[in-house]
Amino acid sequence: MGLLRHILLLSAFLLPGVLLAQEEADYDRSSLHIMMIKPLNAKYGDAVENVFRKMPFPERFNDHNLGVKCISFAETGKDQTHNLKVFIEKTNIAQKMVAKWFNRDKRTGSFNMELIKERGTYNANLGERMEARKSLRGLALLEDAGELLLNHTYLLVNDITYQSKGSGSWLLSTLAGNFGAIQNINGFQVTVRSYLFHLKWNEDLTMDFYKNYYTEDGTKEPEKVKAFLESGASYEMELVGDVTNTLTEKQFRKLKDPETFLMMVTKRTIDANIADLQRAYPDFRIKAPLLSNMPLKADVGVKEGIREDSKFEVLERVVAEDGRMTYERVGLIRPVKGKIKDNRFMVSEEESADALLEATEFEIISGKDFLPGMLIREVY
Repeated sequence: MGLLRHILLLSAFLLPGVLLAQEEADYDRSSLHIMMIKPLNAKYGDAVENVFRKMPFPERFNDHNLGVKCISFAETGKDQTHNLKVFIEKTNIAQKMVAKWFNRDKRTGSFNMELIKERGTYNANLGERMEARKSLRGLALLEDAGELLLNHTYLLVNDITYQSKGSGSWLLSTLAGNFGAIQNINGFQVTVRSYLFHLKWNEDLTMDFYKNYYTEDGTKEPEKVKAFLESGASYEMELVGDVTNTLTEKQFRKLKDPETFLMMVTKRTIDANIADLQRAYPDFRIKAPLLSNMPLKADVGVKEGIREDSKFEVLERVVAEDGRMTYERVGLIRPVKGKIKDNRFMVSEEESADALLEATEFEIISGKDFLPGMLIREVY
C-alpha cells in the first residue's frame, strides 16, 4: 500500500504527449497561508483582528490555512523579519505546511493523499488514464508532486497600521459604530507591510518523507509517527522578500459601516502587496486561463496591478513522453486600452465603469491560434 500505491496514484494524473485543456484541468495555483501581526494596543487590536478574519481569501490561491491567523510582537512600527523567523522556527510552521498537504491526523499520525489529488494539476479523467500509467516515469513522478504542488507553498504575514488626520480618537469612535467620526477625517491611510515566506522543497525531501514518515495507519507504524514529530528541523521556510503599500482614502460617505470600510481599504492594500510580490518574484506569479479567443479575454485586472503597458506570455501546457509537464510559450499579448477590468475588492461601491467589464480584453503582440484554456502569465 505504501510507496508503490502513491507512485501509481500520481502516475494516473499524467499521460504522455497530452495537451492539457482548461476543461480537463484547473490552472496551477500556489498554496498560501495568510496571517497578520496583531497590534498589542488593547484599544483596537481585537477590532482590527476581527476585520482581518472576515476578509475573503485571495481567489487565485489555494487556501493552505494552518489555523493560526494572528501573532503579536512587543515591537511595532519596525522591521519584523527577525521576529517572524524566530516565530516560524519555534512553531515548526514548515513542518505544519507539510502535514497539511498530506492531511495528517493529529490523533493517529496517519496521512493520506486526498489534498494532493484535489489540488493536483492532473486530476481529470482519472479512470481513463489508469491504463497509461505503466508507460510513465515511476519514482520520478514523486518529484512532480513536489515541483508542482509542495514547492509552490507560501506564507504571507501582514503588518497593518492605520493613520488619520483630524481626530486622534477616530478609530475608537468608528469601531464603536459612530460613522460621523470617520466622515470628519481629513484623510485616512492604511499601510501594510507584507512578508512572504516559501516552503523549501525538493526531490530528496519528497523521497525522505515517503520513506521515513508517510503512513496511512499510524497505529501500525508508530515509529514513523514518532519520526515525523521529531522531523521539524528537516523543513524550512525561507524569506522571499517583503513589500509595503499605503492606500489613502478621502471619500467615506458611500460606506455607512466602519467595519466594512476598514475591510475594503485593508484588503485592497494587501492585494496591492501581493501584486508587487508577484512582479518581484517569478515563482510566485499567478497563471490565469484565457476565457475566450474572439476576442482574447482573461479574468485579471486592476487588482493584479495590470496596466496598459503590461505584457503577458501565452502558455500551452504539455506533458512530454517521459511524463514531465512543461509550459511552452506560444505568443505574447497586451491589454487593450480602456478594456482593463477594475476588479478591486468592493469596487462596485464606487460605481467604477471598468468594474462592469466581464474580463480584461487583450490584443496580440506575437503568436497565433490561441485557444480558451491556455494560460497567461505576466512578463516583465
